[in-house]
Amino acid sequence: GQLVEAAADIRGGAVTPADVSRVTSTGMRHATGEGRTVLHALPVGYTLDGVKGIRDPRGMVAHQFGVDMNVVTCDATVARNLMLAVERCHINVEAMAASPYVAGLSVLTDDEADLGAAVVEMGAGTTTIAVYSGGRFVHAAGFAVGGQHITMDLARGLSATIADAERIKTLYGTVITGGSDSRELMSVPTAGDEQDLPQIVSRATIANIVKHRAEEVFEMVRDKLKDSPFAAEPNGRVVLSGGAS
Repeated sequence: GQLVEAAADIRGGAVTPADVSRVTSTGMRHATGEGRTVLHALPVGYTLDGVKGIRDPRGMVAHQFGVDMNVVTCDATVARNLMLAVERCHINVEAMAASPYVAGLSVLTDDEADLGAAVVEMGAGTTTIAVYSGGRFVHAAGFAVGGQHITMDLARGLSATIADAERIKTLYGTVITGGSDSRELMSVPTAGDEQDLPQIVSRATIANIVKHRAEEVFEMVRDKLKDSPFAAEPNGRVVLSGGAS
């Protein structure tokens, strides 16, 4: 996600929908780098003759009109391959949307979006972030670490198969340990030779493996939020969604 400012002179005196689309398309062109494609170009706020913070400028009179917009782009080749995979299943793609933006529309109340919130959407292979402020989607970010990495950590740490590690994560995965977790033991089949005896592990061992990776994910989330408008929100809340959350 990239915040872009664009401005233009108004010929007729009052701002028309054509003026809005003209300035928005100008901002989009400046934000789109080589090999990138635009998923969203969403206005954050409008400016009339240097006055910022206007929500709907249509019909208002001004000499100069500007728009602050959040332009969300992605790798054009990745987007095209994703569309091809869907179309080969005989399904038409009507539009593409960034998953953190869609997650924000799904889980945030209007008040949360107005007051300022960050939606952290934790998937299997990626964790993505959408920042809302003043009711607008103002920032998007993400990185390629997710729930599948926790599964792989468990598989390595417990010498278990990936399928068993996924089931252990789903049933017993936690980052908060209780007093009896070190005494609660379970049997885990060993990956490889079926004749090997299953190993006995405590729930505290499982929680410890999950906790290390979860801390790494949230440290990366914290660093991404530092570089976003969310850093200026004194009471901004973080909302978790997605399968890995």
